Amino acid sequence: MQLILIACGILVMNYILTFFQVRSYKKSMETMIKKYKGKQGYYLFSGQSRRKLGAGSIAMLVVDENYMVMECQVMKGITVLSTFKEIEKYKGLHVGSMLDSLHESAKQEKKSKKKQKMPAISDALNTAAESALLSISRKAMPNA
Repeated sequence: MQLILIACGILVMNYILTFFQVRSYKKSMETMIKKYKGKQGYYLFSGQSRRKLGAGSIAMLVVDENYMVMECQVMKGITVLSTFKEIEKYKGLHVGSMLDSLHESAKQEKKSKKKQKMPAISDALNTAAESALLSISRKAMPNA
């Protein structure tokens, strides 16, 4: 009986913490949207990386129609205390250059730590950047 109560308590706590994290995500996304509202040629992309054990990540990118990264923010963590942090390193870079940089740093990680998986932040940024390349290129191409 105690085990069932503990399991239910964990599920309720997980739901509550997830609610606060989603609320933080929405608030950050709305802030970015307001910043570029009314301006043409800017797109918002997000990517996430979930981990069974350890911290996951969520990345948000604002990319213009020339594939240049205007904003890059990442949330990393396993608690609701995680917030989005600006990553200046990728601001002003072409999305393709960003992907090259991410893949290069992943190669360095694998060599130095013998890790098999890409770090959660890199994985989330990679997902968002790939979405940006595909989506903008589709919009730029006429119906073919």
